[in-house]
Amino acid sequence: MTTLRQIRRSTCLLLRGAAHRLKIAGLPLLAAILISQLVILAIVLPVNQWLFREALRSVGHTGLDLAAPMRPEGVPFTLALIAVIILIAFWAMAVQFALFTIMLNGSHLRAAPSEQLRHLGAVLRKMLRPSSIPLLGYLFFLLPLTGFGFTSLLAKGIAIPPFISGELEKGVVSWLALALFLFILGSVNVRLALTVPIFTLTTATGGRSSRLSIRLTRGAVAEWGIVCAGFTVLVLAAFATIALFVVSLLPTLLADAIAPDAAPGVAAVSFGVAQVLALVLTGGATAAIAAVLTQGLALRRQRLPADIEQLRPGTDAAKPKVGAVAGADAGAPMARPRALPAVLVVIAVLSAAVFTGTGWNTMHRLHAAPETLVIAHRGFSDGGVENTLGGLEAAAAAGADLVEMDVMETADHQFVAMHDADLTRLAGITAKVADLTLAELTAITVEDLDGHRDLIPSFADYLLRAKALEMPLLIEIKLGGNDSPDHVERLVAELEELGVLDDHMYHSLDVPSIERLKQMRPDLMVGYTMAFAAVEAPDTVADMIVVEQWTASEAVQRSAQRAGLAFFAWTVNDTASMRDHLRRGTDGIITDQPDEVAQLRGEMGEHDGLAAVLFDALARFVTLG
Repeated sequence: MTTLRQIRRSTCLLLRGAAHRLKIAGLPLLAAILISQLVILAIVLPVNQWLFREALRSVGHTGLDLAAPMRPEGVPFTLALIAVIILIAFWAMAVQFALFTIMLNGSHLRAAPSEQLRHLGAVLRKMLRPSSIPLLGYLFFLLPLTGFGFTSLLAKGIAIPPFISGELEKGVVSWLALALFLFILGSVNVRLALTVPIFTLTTATGGRSSRLSIRLTRGAVAEWGIVCAGFTVLVLAAFATIALFVVSLLPTLLADAIAPDAAPGVAAVSFGVAQVLALVLTGGATAAIAAVLTQGLALRRQRLPADIEQLRPGTDAAKPKVGAVAGADAGAPMARPRALPAVLVVIAVLSAAVFTGTGWNTMHRLHAAPETLVIAHRGFSDGGVENTLGGLEAAAAAGADLVEMDVMETADHQFVAMHDADLTRLAGITAKVADLTLAELTAITVEDLDGHRDLIPSFADYLLRAKALEMPLLIEIKLGGNDSPDHVERLVAELEELGVLDDHMYHSLDVPSIERLKQMRPDLMVGYTMAFAAVEAPDTVADMIVVEQWTASEAVQRSAQRAGLAFFAWTVNDTASMRDHLRRGTDGIITDQPDEVAQLRGEMGEHDGLAAVLFDALARFVTLG
């Protein structure tokens, strides 16, 4: 009980001190939040996107395609540009975090902007040293993966790709390993939480800042105090996000009810204003975390080594050490520029106007009824084991338009419905598909974590059952490691023998298989499956690209449409992503939840006003981190 009281006391001290710092920082901090967010959104992100396109072009690519050959002579330039991109992003993130920390530090809460900028300049000079490199890994790896601490528009999307985490979650051992990995990352991140404040406010280098953070956060009270205070900030930010949605949606709901013709314009204006508020909200959440961590450093000032001093902006008179300047109540308030409120309002209004202009087109585009195909990923796992007849039948009952399934060659050059190259996950057998005959494989029972059991079906049996159900398939050609040189020809022959070759679509990660299939039958609908994509669609003989949802961006989708390619996304399992892909007209959604996607598609086809469209548009933009 004593420890719990200490943790509660530590949490309260952090939150009260953070609230006090935010209150005193006031309007200048709000201006810094909005302006820094706009700079990142309007300058840093576009510059980095342009540099990335140039990096791809230097090796002969128009878009990211890991399977395409690269021009060797362009590789050094590409690597150099990627290094520049990382440095720009690192600098932009670090500058924003450092600026918030400086403005919330006790010695700068009432300081003139010029003094704060001098301190920021000193931090920038520290960042030029090799000793700041450890910060890069912290800001680009630990923080985004754990989602706790400073957040940035530049780190958005940095995460474990869903197709990796999703596969790991399908096995007990792999799920436990993933959970343990994330727990360790989270624990390390908490211990490193004071790294940025220490680096920004003291003479400690990047590496030493990390070590000092670990030292200052030692013990359950320190760790859990930071966790609880940070969690409180995130909960408050979540409530603020809900409030933002409600306030933004109300005008459009009223317009839908009493003036439908005006609803698109009202929704566009609401969308523009909401985007500005969202920038402030996400930046404000980061500033609140910075206030908590700056307060945490102040509370532990006595534990800093004697040789660690406050970072001096230049050759000013000696300043006290971090511990002596932590208070936020010393000195008289500095006079703030009288024009600051007016300038801030003008920036916000102009930003909202720009966002409203783009929002007008967005509202009209997203209002169209989706015609997206609902594709059940390996069948429907709620009703049967993946790639089994039970899963196929469940997908048909759930309302899927197609069923995506995997086909793999056996040791006797037959074909079986199977995704994994080995049988460990589904059958608990240490054996490879390529080492067993069709008869051996079809006698094996597979079982998933939900308790469904079934036999591994032959490819022919799967095709015949699909034909009986009148269910078209999206057949993925998988390689098992011992594939015959003519495996595509053998596959086509089996499909032709059953008279179903023209009934289905096909795709593969293996480029030679795609090219051979299109060479044999140019009329077939064939897709190129991509685990990663960026910038533009690849140069391919395929008719469509099937992109993992982590990189299935709207930019790649528009590029595919310009190239005459259909655009499918896999594996889309969260509701927000489902709605996003339906609204933006993705040609096909491959999902483990076909029933939910089908239901959402039906609801969107009813054209029940602009409020639902605005909600989905906001969900695409308004996120915390």
